[in-house]
Amino acid sequence: VEGKIIKVNPSWKEKFQLNFVEITTDTPTELTELALLITPNSFPPTAPALLNILTTTISIFFSFVYCINTFAGNEVVMQKLKEASEMASVGSYDITWFNSLLVPLLVTLGASQGAHELAHLLVAWANQIKLTPPTILPSQALPYLSFQNRIKTSPKDYNTLFDLAFVGPIAGLTASFLALLYGLQLTTTADSTTAQLLPSLSVDFATRSALGSTLIDLILGGGDGILLQQDGATQIPLHPIAVAGFLGLIINALDLIPIGSTDGGRMSQAIFGRVWHLTFSSLVFLVLFISSFVSDSQGILLGYLFIYSFTQRDMEIPCRNEIDKVELPRAIAALVSWLVAVLILVPLR
Repeated sequence: VEGKIIKVNPSWKEKFQLNFVEITTDTPTELTELALLITPNSFPPTAPALLNILTTTISIFFSFVYCINTFAGNEVVMQKLKEASEMASVGSYDITWFNSLLVPLLVTLGASQGAHELAHLLVAWANQIKLTPPTILPSQALPYLSFQNRIKTSPKDYNTLFDLAFVGPIAGLTASFLALLYGLQLTTTADSTTAQLLPSLSVDFATRSALGSTLIDLILGGGDGILLQQDGATQIPLHPIAVAGFLGLIINALDLIPIGSTDGGRMSQAIFGRVWHLTFSSLVFLVLFISSFVSDSQGILLGYLFIYSFTQRDMEIPCRNEIDKVELPRAIAALVSWLVAVLILVPLR
């Protein structure tokens, strides 16, 4: 059909495109029907660029503050920083020891997110999909919530949309998982001088992730359930790479939640279609909302839902072909990734 239109009006393809989609119907016996949808061939972001830059700048600042704050539970570090601050008044102070601990945390956290974004870019480049520059979304309980990319040109079909969404969180989770394991190993082999300067996570925060806290307990405590025996305010000293790996697991798992136009939401839409994704997404939102009041003492889920409501609640732009659903292996991969996300986000206690 589009080919015939272009023959009559060659300039058509410069501004418009046809999309083969499913829409809801008023027919009592049919839930959906097929339709040809005319749309622009490009979907520029609606949010002002200045607002995106401001949001990203604020998020970077608070991420930096958050990472510094992971040392707040270490009295030795706080005392040394206090002494350095006092020495600064006379122009003589040295905090290279602190920078040598803070930088690995920042670099590792950035590397896991970098792997996430690079995976998106590679798939987008391979399929000629244009993305907006990422906007970093803030979080009150994490260094940042997510990197938001808007799709500016329609993917070819749902398989392509799925691939674009899937590779990012999986790459980020893999990098974070490896960083956590390596950081925990470094924690067990740290000398006494380094060990007394390590950042820490509270037991209450660590147990917000069943998978993450189980790994910590297995490697540091021998799998004896030592975390469950501790007071929630007790601090767990961890190597900076382990802290970054733990935080990266949670951040990337949140990206896999199948609501709206998040990476998980794009995967859900590719599997269920636009109509059923809306229903599934609403159910997931309801479960998360209830869970945020029942078992989310750190406010991670509630903060996520609050930011999501302003940034990623919209449906994704149309694919050129929304009739053919994803192939079975991709659906299985989505199910496994969602189960992993559940293991990460469900609290241990």
